[in-house]
Amino acid sequence: MSIVKKLSLVVSCFLFCALLLGVGVRAQEAGAQDGPFSIAVLDFEDQDENSRRYGSSDSTEPSKAIPAVLTTELVKSDRFTVIERSQLESVLKEQQLGASGAVTAETAARLGQVLGVEYLVVGNITEFTVEEGKSKSFSLFGMGSSSTAPSVARVSIEVKVLDTESARIVATASCRKTLEIGKGGGGVDILGVRTSTQDSGSSDAAMANVYYAIASDLAKQLETVKFKSLPAKVKYTGFVAYVEGDKAYINLGAKQGITPKLVFNVRRDLQKGTIKIKKTVAEIQVLNVDEESSECQIIKVEAEDKVQAGDLVESKF
Repeated sequence: MSIVKKLSLVVSCFLFCALLLGVGVRAQEAGAQDGPFSIAVLDFEDQDENSRRYGSSDSTEPSKAIPAVLTTELVKSDRFTVIERSQLESVLKEQQLGASGAVTAETAARLGQVLGVEYLVVGNITEFTVEEGKSKSFSLFGMGSSSTAPSVARVSIEVKVLDTESARIVATASCRKTLEIGKGGGGVDILGVRTSTQDSGSSDAAMANVYYAIASDLAKQLETVKFKSLPAKVKYTGFVAYVEGDKAYINLGAKQGITPKLVFNVRRDLQKGTIKIKKTVAEIQVLNVDEESSECQIIKVEAEDKVQAGDLVESKF
C-alpha cells in the first residue's frame, strides 16, 4: 500500500484534531538582523613560522594578545554583545574544546550552543615578522654619535565572522600594516664616555601598542561591515498520521518543501495539573517524500515513550 493510500485511511480521523490544535504546515522565516550580534572572539591561528613571541607568558603571543585586545574594542560597540575572554576560556576548558582559529561546522555549532552566541570571530596570522632597526654611527677625533632606527613589525591578518549554525562566513576583515615598534634610540660618545637613550623595540609595552593598533583597525572594520544574509530559517510543523513498526508517516511532503534527511522532533501535549506542556518524545528523519506526505525513520525515542498517531512534529534547525 502506498504512503498516500495509508494516509487516506486515517487522515479523516485526525483532521478535526489538527484543526483544534491549530496544527498544519507553518514556515517561519528569520529576517536579517541589524544587531546587536552575540559573538565570541577565539584565539587566532598563527600560520607564520617566523612569528616572534614577546614577554614571558602565552598571553603576549600575537595569536592570543590581539584577540584579547579585539574583544575589548568590540565591547565598546553597540553592535555586539561579546563573551568575556575569562568566561570563554573557562567554558572551552570545561567542555574540552579548542580555541584555535581552525573551526569546522561541527565545532562551530557546538561552540555556539555552549557559549550561547550567534557568531564566532576567528583569525589567521599569515605574517608577523619583526625587523630590527638599523644602526648608524659617526666618529671624528674621539667624538661621535650613533642612532638606531625603530624596529618594525610587518603584519598580515585575515579575520572571519562565522555563523555558529553552519560555519558559513558572514563577514570578513583584514589588517596589513607595517608598524613601528618603539622609538629607536641614540647615543653620544665623547672621549670614551658614552650616553645612551635606547628605547627597546621588543619590550612588552612597545608591542602592546602594536597589538592595539591592529585590534583597533579590525574592530572598526567589523563595526561597519555588512553581514551577509544567510538562507532564511524555515520551520515546518505538522503531525504524525500513521505509525508502522519503526516508521512514522507525517502529513508533510514535497509540496510543503520537505526533503529527505530532514529531522523532526516529535512532541506531545501533556497536562500537568492546570498546566499544559509540550514534551519531546522522539526524533524522526525523513526517508521518502510524496507530494503531501513523508515516510520517516524513528531514530530516537525517549524512555517509556512511543511515537503515536496524532503527535506533533516540528523540524529541527
